[in-house]
Amino acid sequence: MKKLIQWTLLLICVLLSGQTLFAAVTDREVDRKSGQTSKVLYLTFDDGPSEYTEALLDLLATHHMKATFFMLGPEMERYPEAVKRMVEEGHSVGVHGVSHERKIFYNGVFSPVKEMDQANDTLQAIAGQRTFLARTPYGSSPYLTKKQKEALENQNYLLWDWTIDSRDWSYRNPWRTFSYTLKSIKSTSKEPKVILFHDIKFVIETMSLFLDWMEENNYISEAITPDLQPVKLWQKEK
Repeated sequence: MKKLIQWTLLLICVLLSGQTLFAAVTDREVDRKSGQTSKVLYLTFDDGPSEYTEALLDLLATHHMKATFFMLGPEMERYPEAVKRMVEEGHSVGVHGVSHERKIFYNGVFSPVKEMDQANDTLQAIAGQRTFLARTPYGSSPYLTKKQKEALENQNYLLWDWTIDSRDWSYRNPWRTFSYTLKSIKSTSKEPKVILFHDIKFVIETMSLFLDWMEENNYISEAITPDLQPVKLWQKEK
């Protein structure tokens, strides 16, 4: 009888609070359903896949986060299983070219298109699909010219830059990268918040810190899709 009274009181309290006893949802699920962009981050990783990608995918799966990978052709050939797994697990895949060398990639109006097409051929051979998502080495500034940009867009490539640079490529230190990224998130009002990371050494330690922080602060990560409006850096007018 005592236990029955306790359950009855609990049910009354829950009903009074406007919640359903058996349908409580987490803050993260509420954010997904409400579509509040202030709680959505877009995690992007350049230059992979790498020897760290499988562990990174494990980490993202554990935290139920999705990401976008801008990949190099030769690295896809080295780690094809990681590419297949990205696609299978619902992450977005984009191309990042082949050479990642400024003097090669930007050598001529159609050089960027050729590198993106070559990387896309590799993606299709491995995963059975092509992508419209693309990110040029070092972003669309300062090396991509207006004519090169137009040539890429004429081939339906959607050029994505970022609004937050984690500077992991510079710090090479998980804690410094983590701290700088948090500071940047809190100080910028730009939306959407697209964060640049790299699939390099220390990525696992960095993301372990960052994904824990995201969950504690009710952030979610979603994969970039072709229907989203790309964010871009400024362009050269020539």
